[in-house]
Amino acid sequence: MRWVLVVGIAIPLLLLVSLVVAKLAGNTASAHVAIKGIRLVLSFELIGLALIAVIGFVYEHRSEKNDRQLYPPPGQLVDIGAYRLHLHCEGKGPKVVLEYGHQGSYTDWYRVQPQLAEFARVCVYDRGGYGWSDASPKSRVPSVMAEELHSVLQSAGETPPYILVGHSFGGLNSLMFAQRFPHDVAGVVLVDASLPEMMSAGRWQHVARIRLMEMAVAFGLARWRGWCGGNAPKEIRGLKQAITCRSALYETYRREWTSFPQSAAEIRAITGIGSIPLVVIARDPQVERSGARESQWNRLQQERTGLSGNFEFVVAKGSRHDVPVSRPDVIAAAVRKIVAQASGTAGHPGNSVR
Repeated sequence: MRWVLVVGIAIPLLLLVSLVVAKLAGNTASAHVAIKGIRLVLSFELIGLALIAVIGFVYEHRSEKNDRQLYPPPGQLVDIGAYRLHLHCEGKGPKVVLEYGHQGSYTDWYRVQPQLAEFARVCVYDRGGYGWSDASPKSRVPSVMAEELHSVLQSAGETPPYILVGHSFGGLNSLMFAQRFPHDVAGVVLVDASLPEMMSAGRWQHVARIRLMEMAVAFGLARWRGWCGGNAPKEIRGLKQAITCRSALYETYRREWTSFPQSAAEIRAITGIGSIPLVVIARDPQVERSGARESQWNRLQQERTGLSGNFEFVVAKGSRHDVPVSRPDVIAAAVRKIVAQASGTAGHPGNSVR
């Protein structure tokens, strides 16, 4: 592939150089030959590109159809008015709702959900535009996404109260849900959640990369090169590819990313969630080793405990930002503690390292 690109660029350039040299030398005949050569080569290349694009588009369309057959949605598609969101619940007991981060997916919880399902009813869902859910026509900010989550749970018959577990950007949606629907919330677990102080609008380079990936997916290049789900563990790689090799998903990424300033403003406006039990789980600053920024991140995570009068701060020992994958046991322990508090079998939380 690389050599094809090199040759495709090199030949027109060599012909262009020949044209310039012929013009400077006053050799009209040679210049005319060079012009004809450039036109011929570019015509062949354009035809070749068009053919490759058609082949890639057909390949991607058939692959997506095959994905839908191999990996049907494990849950239900719930109509919340004009569009549907995918919700999957399993287990029995207290209701736990898992929210993944920006550019994540419900598969991020594949190690957490089985542990929680041993003692709770665990629900994962796809936000609008992610996974198996339809794209949402509404703004991609926490206030809207909290409303959508509330609607999908109600429409599916999943009754409150809920323990909300939000990782990264999903933590912001969980906080907003607790602030909007406090009587429906039994507890909140923030898993290395995003910080408004460190959120900014996407730089044009990042937005451009998302746009390029959107085009690459549409014409099968991303799938062919293994860019979709390539870093996922082997046991869920096929599923991860099926839900990430969709060009519309990258449009959702872009809409979330460019809405970061509004999202940060909404979260800064939340000054507290009352006495709702809150567990803040932070990554291990000793693992990241990025100096002042990491110290600031850890400090701001600790300050989040001030949102509730009933809190615990936990450092997930040995974990980076991917706490749901590297330390699912810490998340399970936090949920167990909130469940125990609700049943009156546990005391007031505090600080700990696990």
